[in-house]
Amino acid sequence: MNATHETRARFTDADARALLAGLAARWDAGDGHGYGELFAPDATYVQFNGVLLNGRQEIAEMHDLMFRTMLYGTRLIAHDIESVRQVGEDCVVVVSTGAALYPWQKEVTPKRLSRQTLILERRDGRWLITGFQNSRIKPFPTSGPLFEVASRAVRLRVDRARRSA
Repeated sequence: MNATHETRARFTDADARALLAGLAARWDAGDGHGYGELFAPDATYVQFNGVLLNGRQEIAEMHDLMFRTMLYGTRLIAHDIESVRQVGEDCVVVVSTGAALYPWQKEVTPKRLSRQTLILERRDGRWLITGFQNSRIKPFPTSGPLFEVASRAVRLRVDRARRSA
């Protein structure tokens, strides 16, 4: 091995759990700016409603606002780490599920559960989130009577549009 090449440890499930715990701790404290510090200065963040935030500052400011208003008093529940995939020496993709719960909620309901994809990059020896996508989990039915009726309706509309084109 080249003497100038430093050996770097692989990113593990434990590292992913620690990162998600850090996000949750800042979320639970209502600390938008602390939350933002876990993101790279040039990070992108797609909220569950499709709103795009660009950069650490915008991520921090939006979360600061939300923690004082619509997400006031919530806590972040991290459920499962579905995958951790190292795609380069300094890049990792983590997929997890979780939800924000209000104080009156005891458990995560299916309609509140989201899936997050995090892209992490090691910069100056520190793992930072460079990309974050949060999507509500709403499974699309792929069988059953409703699926059959909807499939036929789509085919009829497509066929009609093609004939009139």
